[in-house]
Amino acid sequence: MMKKYISIFLKFLFFINIIYIILAAVVFRRLDIRLSFVRLEIGVLIISIILSFATYIMKLEKGNSVVNVILGYIIIIPSLFVIRNNFGTYLFRSAWLIYILMIVVGIIYGVVLYVLNKRYKEEVNHLNKLLDEKKKEE
Repeated sequence: MMKKYISIFLKFLFFINIIYIILAAVVFRRLDIRLSFVRLEIGVLIISIILSFATYIMKLEKGNSVVNVILGYIIIIPSLFVIRNNFGTYLFRSAWLIYILMIVVGIIYGVVLYVLNKRYKEEVNHLNKLLDEKKKEE
């Protein structure tokens, strides 16, 4: 269990670090402001922990998958506020941008949930057909 979580955490840590380096470079190029490396890395660690925990919850096979995805989305919401806290008004001039970003993330998760639910139903139907064929052969 922890090995799987650590693996997810390290992947998120790597990708979030790359994204933060790009965002810090954008802020430096546009506004000529250097952001504190320690502050950014603490933000990266917090976001990586949040996202890996949310991903772990979403991938759980116990319980209802719809509830797991909704719970995972709720867990992700604080990471957007951590990004806003790290980059402040340098990157987010208005507070509305963070809310628009949350809505976009919600729409993406809704689409992913719909596709996964459809795929799951097709797989269940296929397995039921195979079971029916096997029962008819016996």
